[in-house]
Amino acid sequence: MRWFAVGVALSFAGVAHANMLPPQTTTPHTFFAGVWSFDRTCASGDGMVLKGDGKASYDEWGSGLWASAEDGARLVLIVEDITEEADRKTQAQLIEFRDVVRIGAELMMTRASDGAKMRAKRCLKAAR
Repeated sequence: MRWFAVGVALSFAGVAHANMLPPQTTTPHTFFAGVWSFDRTCASGDGMVLKGDGKASYDEWGSGLWASAEDGARLVLIVEDITEEADRKTQAQLIEFRDVVRIGAELMMTRASDGAKMRAKRCLKAAR
């Protein structure tokens, strides 16, 4: 009977320990999925939409795909110009953000093409 009591006590201790573990953090991919505003107003098309299925929209002109790398420190979009004025013979553009830092509902990052320091705010829904 004593061994049974020890086994029950250990079972309860295991359940209590499991309830004390911190919740799992989101992966970079699930964190990035959403609507991001570069002007931080969420009222214009100046930003990007990153969908959970890997599709992306960039500003008001681009549509394509996105991925994150280096445990979320790098964000890459491959988009093509979908505006009416676009030359359909051009190639897709690579837009890369480096040194991505996630702070709450904001991203701080550097655009690789020109070194611009950018800040984006997560929006509840797209302004477009």
